Amino acid sequence: MTAPVSRREALATGVAVTTGALGAFAAPVPKSDDKSWVGKTVLPKKADPIGAYYEPARPGSSEPTKLFRTLYAAAWDVKAEKDTSVQVLDTDGTVCWVEKERLVPLADAIDFFTKALKDDEKDAYAYNFRGWAKYLLGKPNDAVKDFDEFLKLAPVGPGPGPNPNRAVGLSNRGLVLAELGKFGGAIKDLDEAVKLGHPPAQLNRGWAYEMKGEYKRADADYAAVLAGTPDDALALNNSAWLRATCPSAEFRDGKAAVKFAKRACELTGNREGGFLDTLAAAHAEVDDFSAAVKAQELALTDRGYAKKCDEDAQKRLQLYKARKPFRTEPPKAQ
Repeated sequence: MTAPVSRREALATGVAVTTGALGAFAAPVPKSDDKSWVGKTVLPKKADPIGAYYEPARPGSSEPTKLFRTLYAAAWDVKAEKDTSVQVLDTDGTVCWVEKERLVPLADAIDFFTKALKDDEKDAYAYNFRGWAKYLLGKPNDAVKDFDEFLKLAPVGPGPGPNPNRAVGLSNRGLVLAELGKFGGAIKDLDEAVKLGHPPAQLNRGWAYEMKGEYKRADADYAAVLAGTPDDALALNNSAWLRATCPSAEFRDGKAAVKFAKRACELTGNREGGFLDTLAAAHAEVDDFSAAVKAQELALTDRGYAKKCDEDAQKRLQLYKARKPFRTEPPKAQ
């Protein structure tokens, strides 16, 4: 049984739009006891590929549109499957179909990337992908060790900032350190990653400040991300969650929370359980408990989200049915 991670999952290094040739693929997908892929979390197999993913055909065309992404680390919850492909949502809500042979289920990912490192102990990105898998599987201390190795080996390459690969490692490690409560090291990593020009790092830093209880700084980081990219679904979601559930009334703003959460859900077609969960909390903050219950129940129809967060989500659902809002716990004294 895997440990649930943050619903908001600020992280993953993100995905950058680019163009280029496809990278080679690794071995076939390991077998799984559960034949259905729907609801599973999957990772790309190829470390630092330029990978082509596909969205549905545009009007007037029978061919899907090819999307190119440079992946430093990524993970998706599978929404649907058909024959040899699965459907996932990109970070901006774009529907993408990905061939199964390009993916490894999260449950098999640590073994998969460990084998890759046995084949090539200098494969920097295998450390990064394995670290991300360990984090998602509830092994944050082991994840930090892999990000340490990635940072030792990561080459300079194309992307944001003078050394985007270092920024990627710092952004990932900083998030995990924050979830471990090691805020000094976390903020140090994330500050450097922000200076290096890695956009997800600022979102991660906001989440770190939020966990630390520095809500004003968290809000400022989320606002800065949205100032540059108003339709960043994760930033909208995080900002909405803060405004809906903050234990400090000073930072709660139910109307703004509903606005931001609705937009995040619109961008992802009302199919991301974590975003719908935030929308439910926002509705509860403005005393619209009927809408809160409806949004929470819809969140639980997302099989990937339900697998990770069912117990907590059910508790929130019962709160809303009792016409009570949800509040996050204030941070413990350091």
